[in-house]
Formats: sequence, C-alpha cells, structure tokens
Amino acid sequence: MVFIPEHKLLWLVAIFMLFLSCEEKKVNNPLQNLPPETDVFVSSQDTLNYTRSTQHIFWDGRDPDGFVTGFYYTWIVNPQPSDWTFTTDRSKVFPLKITGVDTIYLFQVKAVDDEGLEDPTPARQNFPIRNSAPELKWTLASLIPDTTFTVATFIWDVFDLDGDSTIDYFEYTLDDDTLNWNIIPGYLRSLTLNADSGLTEGEHSFTIRAVDIAGAKSETLRMPENPGATWYVKEPRGRYLLIDDFENESTTVGFPDAYYKGMMERVMVPRGENYSYWNIEDLFPASNEQFTQTMNLFDYVIWYTDISRETDDHFITAQVAVPKFLNRAPREGGKIIYSTMFDQNFGVLGSPLAFTPVSSLSSEDYRCFPGNIYNPDTLFYTAFPNIATLPILKVSEFFVGIKALIPKTTAVPIYRFQNPSPPNDTPLFIIVGRNDNSGLYDFVFSATPLHQLKANNNLDDFFDIILNEIF
Repeated sequence: MVFIPEHKLLWLVAIFMLFLSCEEKKVNNPLQNLPPETDVFVSSQDTLNYTRSTQHIFWDGRDPDGFVTGFYYTWIVNPQPSDWTFTTDRSKVFPLKITGVDTIYLFQVKAVDDEGLEDPTPARQNFPIRNSAPELKWTLASLIPDTTFTVATFIWDVFDLDGDSTIDYFEYTLDDDTLNWNIIPGYLRSLTLNADSGLTEGEHSFTIRAVDIAGAKSETLRMPENPGATWYVKEPRGRYLLIDDFENESTTVGFPDAYYKGMMERVMVPRGENYSYWNIEDLFPASNEQFTQTMNLFDYVIWYTDISRETDDHFITAQVAVPKFLNRAPREGGKIIYSTMFDQNFGVLGSPLAFTPVSSLSSEDYRCFPGNIYNPDTLFYTAFPNIATLPILKVSEFFVGIKALIPKTTAVPIYRFQNPSPPNDTPLFIIVGRNDNSGLYDFVFSATPLHQLKANNNLDDFFDIILNEIF
C-alpha cells in the first residue's frame, strides 16, 4: 500500500472535482463558435488609383476561437452561393479584361474556419481599370532617305501600360489615305514595303498606328514626320546597279562617278542593258533590310568606295547585305564587283572580310604612281581558258596605302601590281571568288580603286570581260 499525505490527497481531489466541473459545463453549456475575419490588400497599398489590367491580390484571415482552413472569393457584385470560388491560397494574379472604357471591378473574399463557418462580412476591394491606349515611336533605323528605290523599311517601338501582349494589330496606309488601312499582326515591329505594296515611282508617305485588344488606337506615326512632307520613290532601271560610295568626285580621285556611268553607256547600253545609280553617301538607308532588299532589285552590282573602315556603317552593312544578295532565293544569286581600299588599322580585330573571297591582307602598304602597271595573273587563264585576253592596265592617278590580297582557296587571281620600288614584288590586288553554294564565280574584289587604272584607255575592256564573259 502506498501512503499519501493528507494535504496531497486534498489537492488531488480538488483537481479531480475541477475536471468534472469543466467537463460538465462543456457538455451542458457549449460556447458558440465565432466566425472568422478577412482582410484583403494589394502590395500593401490601402488605396488604388486607376491601374493596370493585371492585378496581384493578397488576402488573409483570422479566427478568434479556431483556425482558418480556406477562403471563398468572387468578382460578382451580388453573388449567389454558386458564384464563390474556394481556395486555400492567400494570393492570386488576376487578369482583368479591358473593355475600351473605364471599368471598376469589385473583388470580395471571405475566410472559412475549421468548423466551416464563413465570414459574414467579406472583405471588399474595388479595382478601377483604365484601358491605356498604345504608344508608338520610330527607331533610328526607320529614317527614310529623301529618295529610295521601290523598297522602304519602317521600324518602330510600341508600349502599352496594360502590357505589350494587349497589342492586337497595327494599321498602316500609304500617302495619308486614311480611308484604306492595311492590317498587320500585333507582334511585328518592322515592315518592308515594295512595288507590290504600292511603292510606285513618285512622292509617298507612310502612316501607322497600333490597336489594342479593346480597340483603343495609338496616335498615328508618319514618315516623313513633318506633316505634308514626302519621300521620292524611283523605279529601278535595268538589271545593273552602280553603288556610289565615294566621298567626293574630283580630278585627284579620277572622277569615279563619271567613269562608271560612262563605262556602262559604252559597254552595256549598246548591248540593250540599262542601269541605275545609287549614291549611298547621300541616300544611305538606316535599315539593313532596306539596303539588302534594294540590292535584290538588281542582278548585277558595281560597288565602288574610297576607304573601308571596320566601323563604317556602309562596310558593316556590306557584310550583311552582300552574302544575302549572292545567295538569294528563289531567284538566282546576284553578282558583284566591289572596289575599295583599306585604312591602316583594318583587320586588326576579327575577320571583317569573311564575306569576300579574301582570306587576309598583307601587312605591307603599297603606293601606286601614274604609269605603274597591273599585269594579268597567269592563273586566271588556267581557270578560264576560253576567256578573252585581259588588258594590261596602267595607273592613271596616284593613290597610296593599299594592301595586297591573300585569296581564299576557291578564289582566282586576276591582276598583280608590278611594283617598281624595292622589294620589286608583284602583290595581288584583284581577284574573283566562287560561290560555295552555286559554284559560280560571282564576286570580283579589288583592293585598289579600279577607275584609277585607266591610263591605257582600255579599262572598259576589263569590265566587258567580267560583266559579259565571267558573269
């Protein structure tokens, strides 16, 4: 037997009686379950101004005599029981439909406790939604020269406070013809127009606007931007294009424009061919796409430039446009004569001549004086045994700082310089490259200004052989 002191026994009896008293009170007089309370907030903001159409909403609940097991929410102003949606989440992202007019949405949420009792006074929050019209602006690459051929590229940026995904489509029109809008998809950020799009010879303008999913329209953008201004479109003349990339036209540099235009008149026009002239010193488009598509209007390009620098916009564009021109489809690839010189630091970084038949350049610079000779390379006749005899060319104007070419394995040498100064070598300055895809010889590359080799008055014969026999 275990002995229990009297004072401890009285203490145990008191505890037992208290326990019985509590049990009796819980059974005979149970407490009423209290409903939970609910709060709703948006990024900790107490008030909302007109805001965006996508909302991240937060809520929470508390129960004074239990715990919260979930929530019901609804966007219905006067909801029926079936209009409430249950969730255990405490936040969600809701896309609120924009209708084109200002709208106020009501969000209601109520907590549910562990005994299934719902908050009789749901938390409520109004969400005023204002549809914002899209905003358009031109990029720098959209600047249109005063004159183009039947190709024009327009590039824009678009922004919408409701999200760029709400841009439904764009509308554009030519020549301020607002009665005839053309529709293009809302994901586009550029558009190239051509003759099939209505670019005929003459004065033109272009207008565009954005439309969102609620039908709200942006303000119109116009090119040219000045009201009433236009740019001139000229149709291509013939299959040949002269690209004038020379900074000046003078006696010192041999009047390049005059020579090339005169050569075409003497060599090609009598054969029934015509040509177009494009001065990109004055009319260079900012868009590479526009430049490439303009070249593609023609089958043959003669591109003459003074100095090529790796950072020059025209040379950077050539690296993109020329390969696309040579390998275009479904039409047969184009053919090009590219005449240039290089600045002293050309080729220090990267491989800027990868698009040409050139593997690399010599480290030495050469000077050419009037009367110096360019001789045909004997390998040229090995590759083209049935070709006419190339003329011996003579320098007509002094030029300095030219670099010799080291050709790719598929290229064929055409002309070597007979250097009269030590080391009296014969650097290679003019080559023709073969296309890796078609196998055709389609790229004549000259590291010397071709039009300054006319002292023998036989340079036309060289172009006749290239254009009418090689090409």
